Amino acid sequence: MKKRNKKAIIITALVMLTGILLVFAGLFGNRIAGMFSKGLDYKNIQPEDLGKEIRTDIVVYYDDIDIEHKALQFVGDITSEDDFAYILLDLSALSEEDEEVYYSMSIQHITIQGRLRAVGDAEYEETIESLYRYYDDYIYENINDPEKNYTDAEKADLLEKSHEMLRNNVIPYCIDVKSIESFNWIPFIPIGAVLFVVSFIVEICFVFKLKKRIVLPVVFGLMIGIPAVMFFNHIRTILSVHKVSDSLYTMKNIECTDTRGMLDSNSSSINGLLDWIFDNHLYGMSNPFETDFDFGCATFAATTPEGDHLFGRNFDFPETDTLLIYSHPKGAYESVGMADIGIMGVSQNTSISPDSALGKAVMMITPYLVVDGMNEMGVGAGILQLEVEETHQDNGKPDLLVFCAIRGILDYCASVDEALVLLDSYDIHSDADCDYHLFITDRSGRYVVVEWLDGEMVVTEHPSCTNSVVAPGPYFDMGEPDDRKNTVDACLGLDRIVTEQEAMEILDKVHNEYNMTEWSCVYNLDDFTVTICLDADYTKAYTFSVEELR
Repeated sequence: MKKRNKKAIIITALVMLTGILLVFAGLFGNRIAGMFSKGLDYKNIQPEDLGKEIRTDIVVYYDDIDIEHKALQFVGDITSEDDFAYILLDLSALSEEDEEVYYSMSIQHITIQGRLRAVGDAEYEETIESLYRYYDDYIYENINDPEKNYTDAEKADLLEKSHEMLRNNVIPYCIDVKSIESFNWIPFIPIGAVLFVVSFIVEICFVFKLKKRIVLPVVFGLMIGIPAVMFFNHIRTILSVHKVSDSLYTMKNIECTDTRGMLDSNSSSINGLLDWIFDNHLYGMSNPFETDFDFGCATFAATTPEGDHLFGRNFDFPETDTLLIYSHPKGAYESVGMADIGIMGVSQNTSISPDSALGKAVMMITPYLVVDGMNEMGVGAGILQLEVEETHQDNGKPDLLVFCAIRGILDYCASVDEALVLLDSYDIHSDADCDYHLFITDRSGRYVVVEWLDGEMVVTEHPSCTNSVVAPGPYFDMGEPDDRKNTVDACLGLDRIVTEQEAMEILDKVHNEYNMTEWSCVYNLDDFTVTICLDADYTKAYTFSVEELR
């Protein structure tokens, strides 16, 4: 072998090694850099430190309290149960872009610079009350667990102790953040991968004396062409994701379009459904998600004075982010539907930001997980939880997870009657240690509540439902009975005629008292529009027409 080829082989091998090191830097650089970072010594803040400019490294881990431009940032040892606290960050001096950088760098190291100050009593109490609201849904769920059977006195004591623990973890200081510095290691991964592949190909050419002018163009063409063909619809779907607000996104469903395959998949559990999705849309990847579909809701059907038919819906769930999905697969009806992306681990409060490429990639599978929606034929449907025994029908029909039903109804049903035929052709399974019922309505004015009791599908004509059984009989009102359904019925009256604004006001009256109503939406089944309010904030509404989502 010629001397110059030996040198070329050594140089190319070093470039390959550089590519490998860049990939490792992208994967572990932030973690390694964090080993040398200097965090805020929150235990030794002195009076003379107040008012001074400070510069400190932090791991972005926060509670997104409902105070505009403020967050409670974790300080101390993230792995310790004792050596940690929360400090208030005021982000109002940052640009919108820099504020988004902070929220998008979850569980990553950044450097912040700002002025340290004491928090006044009023501001401190406002922060504490916001923190209570943030955690009370979890606290109330625990203390009201029927299996634990706490007395009222025990519940009050547990609530007080939980609030005391939260308060004790918040130190009375704030950093008025003026600037944020962060280094994104992620781009090193594709750069290193490309560098390694290219140098590896060149190395082969040198070792086997192949002609680079022939081999390289062919290999590069395959490197670009094969992924482009394999992931064409994935890329289009990811590019269609649009951020409307911090908690609301829209997406055009291009990738997940095999509703018929989903209906025929014989999925009888949530993990079975996710396994099918990953096998068919993500090339056999293993399912990494542990999902929780424990939610409460309220729905109703009404008519406007002009004769338009409305479908109203509250979705009650712990803090999450929301995705409005437009879908029009070949051979199916055009539809819009709502999905909770938080159950897939994607939100502003987790390590997978919905603004990241990974977050948007996860969103691709959510069309199969819509929990309410409507189609172009004027059919609206939503799923609601029932705290009764799981349903697992065994009538010799194909199996269908109840969550799949919403997607099937939106894609293939032009009326309530067609939806009932579809549901009756499967053995329905609920999973998740509870049951669910469906509320279905259409623009003819018909509405039904579909429940599965003692293994049988039971259909009840009622214009509203919440989280208790509607069907007359031994199961009536079982689940989580409350006054919401009665409140809705009273507001609707016998004629059920309300304006769209009044329909949203009804949802306001029955929103979850523990700040768990993540979205309220009013679908107009005649003009194919949907109006959405987030987090029980009924002063701000987002209205979407299908034309702007296409």
